[in-house]
Amino acid sequence: MVAYNVYEQSAHSLAYHAARRFKHLLVSGMLPGDIIDKLEEEVIPALEWIEGWEPSDADIQAHIDSRGMF
Repeated sequence: MVAYNVYEQSAHSLAYHAARRFKHLLVSGMLPGDIIDKLEEEVIPALEWIEGWEPSDADIQAHIDSRGMF
């Protein structure tokens, strides 16, 4: 298992690695059913959404308008 410094990861990278780890825990059979259900229904889909998120043109423009180009 590779160790990752969570403080150095981007939000996308952190979401990717967290989702992979939770998926591994699901198949390991080490978690109670209610936690497995919560992971499958809420946590993993949220992490996958974060990992695949890209800002819209409106998000980019709002950032530029509020903070400048950088």
